[in-house]
Amino acid sequence: MTQLQLNPNLLKVPLYVAGKTIEEVEEEYGLDEVVKMGSNENPLGPSPLAVEAAAKMLTEAHRYPGYWEKELRRKLAPTLDPTFTEKNVLTGNGGCDILRMVTHAFMCEGGETITASATFPMFAILTTMFGGKTIEVPLTPDHRFDLPAILRAITPATRLIFLCTPNNPTGTIVKRCEADEFVEKVPERVVVVFDESYLDFSTDPERADSVKYVKQGRNVVAARSFSKKSGLANLRVGYAIGREGIIEYLHHTQMPFNTGSISLAAAAASLDDYDYQRRSTQLIEEERAHLYDALDSLDLDYVRSEANFVLIVNPPMDAKQMVEAILRKGVIVRWAGSMGMPNAVRVTLGTREQNQQFVTVLRSVLEEARAA
Repeated sequence: MTQLQLNPNLLKVPLYVAGKTIEEVEEEYGLDEVVKMGSNENPLGPSPLAVEAAAKMLTEAHRYPGYWEKELRRKLAPTLDPTFTEKNVLTGNGGCDILRMVTHAFMCEGGETITASATFPMFAILTTMFGGKTIEVPLTPDHRFDLPAILRAITPATRLIFLCTPNNPTGTIVKRCEADEFVEKVPERVVVVFDESYLDFSTDPERADSVKYVKQGRNVVAARSFSKKSGLANLRVGYAIGREGIIEYLHHTQMPFNTGSISLAAAAASLDDYDYQRRSTQLIEEERAHLYDALDSLDLDYVRSEANFVLIVNPPMDAKQMVEAILRKGVIVRWAGSMGMPNAVRVTLGTREQNQQFVTVLRSVLEEARAA
């Protein structure tokens, strides 16, 4: 039999490790009730207006999507900036699809991506997939992107720079003052990608403003998602923001009908659900403070977050073993080893009841570890 000619780049690509599902944990550990706090999902469920819109669109499930893709871009653009049109927005099948399109568009064989050593792993995975190499720059001591060090890492081979803000898994942001200087110094041939999937949960007025750089005509792309604040993770709707020339070019990497009308209509409807959006962001702000107090009472170190999760760092026991022990007690949290922080645990913020259940389980696990 003739040997298959495999893509050598794909052979180098590690598989993305997703968080465990409730069903997996129930089956694996024989549990009847599990709380999921490991995948940064919205604890309020989906936007009610989005659910209504999706249900109405089910009667059109036999038709290919068309109208709703452009309608979402038209509706979304002015919410980002009054000067934007649908030509500044590109939709995708979730945030990862946007990242794939951007990497496909700008990475080449032998090219380089620069990002942080502890961040969303898809940046490196996609770079490898398209023949590139990822240069990982360590975070600063306060767990933030080191922009001066990233500038020093730029070479003639650099094609892309990925900045995740708020960063997954640390929850830290890129500040406006440092981003302004950074974008000014990056060579024009390099595209800077701001992954802003969690930006809606940030309350820091000094956070970087990627829209400003797009308006300036910079080679900047912002990647955002309806998965978090709008609670539509299962419907897979993401979008890119960029100057018209870049967005037009990115359309060449977009698969036909890449997002269904059911998802697109739901996303469009969620933009009108102001009460739901307010409750989503308010819940996270309140529960962050509540969890900080609880972690302080347990004398645990953590990173103050601008996202819908909190990262516990350097716990008094092995972080991976701690996650396993918490899982066995019915709460799903995430070991941050696959994101470059092997001695850290990421906890998604839930409802007050869910957060209290997590704290109770965490306290029990720590007490058992100390007694062992």
